[in-house]
Amino acid sequence: MTREDILINRLEMASHNLYCYSENYLMDTPKAGHEEEHKAAAAEVEILKVWLKEFHRTNSNSTREFIGHISGWGRSKTYDGCPLANWLSFEVETGAPYLYGDQRKFNIGPEVQGWFVGENGSCGKYDMEKHERSSRRVKITVDKIEYVRSIEWIADE
Repeated sequence: MTREDILINRLEMASHNLYCYSENYLMDTPKAGHEEEHKAAAAEVEILKVWLKEFHRTNSNSTREFIGHISGWGRSKTYDGCPLANWLSFEVETGAPYLYGDQRKFNIGPEVQGWFVGENGSCGKYDMEKHERSSRRVKITVDKIEYVRSIEWIADE
C-alpha cells in the first residue's frame, strides 16, 4: 500500500461523510443541525484532492492497455466539414461469457483517426483490414482522460 492509496481511500471516506451531512446530491447544502460537520468534511475533501494532485504519475501509471475487440464506433464532422471519429465501444477480454463481459466507451484521439477515417472520408485501416483477418482482437492504449492513443492488431492468426 502506498501513500497515494491511503489518500485515495481517505478521500472516498471523506466524500461519503460529506454526502451524509448534505441536504442534496450536489453536496453543497448542509443538513439542518450538521453545518459544522458539513463544513469540516467539505474542507477535508478539498485538501485531499489537492494532495492527490501532487503525485507525479509516470507514463505507466497514466496509460492503460486493454485487449479485446471494437464493437462499434461513432463518427461526426469537424466544424469545417471534415470526417471525424469521436468514440469507440470496446469489449475487453475478461474471460467472462459474452453477455457478462466488460464493455467500455472511449474517446478517439487524433493519433488513431486513420484507423477509422481514411483519406477523403473513406474507410480507415480498421474497416479495410478486419475482414482479411481471422481475429479482430486488438490492443488499445488509453490515457488517463479516456482517449485511445494507440491501436494495434493482436497477431494470433
